[in-house]
Amino acid sequence: MAVERRLFVRFVMSGAVIVQIDPEKSASIDCELIDLSFDGVGLYSAKQLNADAKVKFLIINRQLNVNLGGTGRVVYCQRAHDNKDIYRVGLEFVEVDREQVKSILVQARGISFVTRSTTDLTGR
Repeated sequence: MAVERRLFVRFVMSGAVIVQIDPEKSASIDCELIDLSFDGVGLYSAKQLNADAKVKFLIINRQLNVNLGGTGRVVYCQRAHDNKDIYRVGLEFVEVDREQVKSILVQARGISFVTRSTTDLTGR
């Protein structure tokens, strides 16, 4: 069994993530948000990213009506399940507004709690 090394809880979220690999070029990759924690973000990418690469990112979450931008470091990049064309990527935040991250997580926790409570009450 693998040992969990994360210090912070991850919240499952959906949305778009735009990743810019090379700050010198304006080219970017459209990715899909998987989850968010206080120290990083998980996403799906159609392009393989190099571990330890420093990237710029912009998270767009329409459910909470927020955007979050900053720089991050690619912690891992591996093929997603059996899909040969999609990669699961973990970004560790390097430069980001931590107060904004905290605010987003508080909102996400509220939504998660409401959804769970409603499910518990309905028995579904």
